[in-house]
Amino acid sequence: MIQFHDFGIDVQTYAERGKENDFPLLKKCPHCRAKRPLHRHGYDERNALTPHGDDRIWIVRYRCRECLKTVSVLPSFLLPYFQYTLSAIWQVVKEQLGLTEGTNRAPFLPTKDGIIFYVRRFCRNLSSLHSFFARRWRIIGPIVKKEKERASWWIRTLEKHGLDSVIRDMWKDGFRHPFANQMGS
Repeated sequence: MIQFHDFGIDVQTYAERGKENDFPLLKKCPHCRAKRPLHRHGYDERNALTPHGDDRIWIVRYRCRECLKTVSVLPSFLLPYFQYTLSAIWQVVKEQLGLTEGTNRAPFLPTKDGIIFYVRRFCRNLSSLHSFFARRWRIIGPIVKKEKERASWWIRTLEKHGLDSVIRDMWKDGFRHPFANQMGS
């Protein structure tokens, strides 16, 4: 299982601190709900690609002493199973949809095929975003047939509500994230 945590620092600072980051204490098991602190079980190493570089970072893992299941704490600047940071993905999707000017093509941005992949995933999840926002905040997105218009509206709405916090809320509520293979509950 994965839990998000906002460490309040950028990718580079997180990478520099390594295993000395201020990892949260998990006081309750999200699997069996045992109210006993989880045991720090180790670390996994992974990439965090930003527009300006590639950092190797440590992801802390915990294990419940009751059910023996594990929990990984993922920094909120990452998405599960993606190497690019959320901000890097968000930047290229907005550029592809014409919502921001293109950058000077920083060296570590996704390829054109990668950008198309992220845009398609985001567009495929617009209906699920609609469902999540309707349940959570009673916000209903526009009913327009043009996918680009709908996607642009949802991008502005996600930014208005705080992209990182919305993704954490979605994950807690059983949704995945806007770039997941099949988002929904």
